[in-house]
Parts: sequence; structure tokens; C-alpha cells
Amino acid sequence: MRKIFGHRGLPRIYKENTFTGINKAYEHCDFVEIDVRLTGDNHLILHHDPNIGEDLIKNLSLSELDILMKDGSIHDSILVSRDQIHGQVNFEIKTDTLDDSEVDILFQKMLSIFEPGDIVSSFNWKAIQSFKNLFNCNYGIIFDKEEDLFEAQALSNHDDELFFMTHFSLIDSRNFALPRNKTVLWTVNNEDDFQRYMDMEIYGIVTDIPDTMQLYRK
Repeated sequence: MRKIFGHRGLPRIYKENTFTGINKAYEHCDFVEIDVRLTGDNHLILHHDPNIGEDLIKNLSLSELDILMKDGSIHDSILVSRDQIHGQVNFEIKTDTLDDSEVDILFQKMLSIFEPGDIVSSFNWKAIQSFKNLFNCNYGIIFDKEEDLFEAQALSNHDDELFFMTHFSLIDSRNFALPRNKTVLWTVNNEDDFQRYMDMEIYGIVTDIPDTMQLYRK
């Protein structure tokens, strides 16, 4: 059965990357994809963008983030324990603003969070490759450019455990030769496209509307 991934929870109904929305999404999907960042005081927070206003999250403490976010929602996004999440997760590890030592801290802290059914993925292919032997869960690389297909294929030839979190537009490329049973497409909100992808032998599809897309399960 193809897996349905809720994109950051149920973002059309609840604030994205909050435990409220994440756990509610499990009523409709198999996985939830969430974004994890490292704060300035080495805590884990669920947040997509690298900044709050003009300030980078990597430079802010939790107390400073709480002030900047203003609405108190930070308390629904601080990741401390896997018990806060009630289903399988695709953890997207955000490293775009971090130096190598901070990337190491972030992945080391996440090792205690992962569970065997989860998938950890990142645009930082180097970090995934460096840490993969320490993971107790599945792991994958994220990409959205056609030229990335060739390097991804090369990695696939040497690692049959690797997942490919692929922008949905690439599945129709004549250069797409990755194992479909290890492919997750993101982010699909058009119902006709979703149904077409469901007919392919792929692992799963990420969507903002799993409550709608669950109607097209295969």
C-alpha cells in the first residue's frame, strides 16, 4: 500500500510543525513529515524557515524565540521526546544555516528521537551519508533538481536502503531511474496528480491535505 505523508501535520487546519497538528494528522495518514532545527542553546524545534523575522533560529535561545513568536506556539513545537509524536515520522533535518559542528550536534541529538519505523532525510546528503550507520531507522536524501537524479542514482547503486524524497515533477523525467519502492514524492496537492501517482509503484506521497487524499488510497 502506498503511504500518505501529512506535510508538517495538517497545515490547512492547524499551525504547521506543531504537535497538535501532527498528531491530528495521523487520523488520515501513515507518516507526518516535519522540519527540525537547532536553536542557539542547542534545543530541537520544529520549524521550516531558518529565521524568525530577521533573526536566525540558530542564534536564538528558546526564551528569545518565545518572545519573537509572540503567540506562545513555541511550546507546541519544542521537540524533547519521541513520546510527543504518536505515529511514524519523516524527520527533515534542516542544516542550511549551520556549520559542521552544529550539524553534528543536531544529528547527535536526533539519534535519541528516532524510532525504527521513521525516515530521517535532508537536503544535506553529506550528513545523511556520514551518520547513516548510526541511525536505527530508515534514511533518505531530498532533492528537487533534474541534475540531482544522476548523483542520486549513483548512490542508489551502492546503497539499497536509501530513500529518495523527490519533488513530484521529477517522476516524469525520462532520466528518472531510481527504485520506486524507495521513492517519496513531495508535495502533491492536486487530486488528479495524486491519483496518478498512487497508481505508480512508489513508496509514498507527501501532501498538505491528507484528510482529502486519503480517499484515493491504493
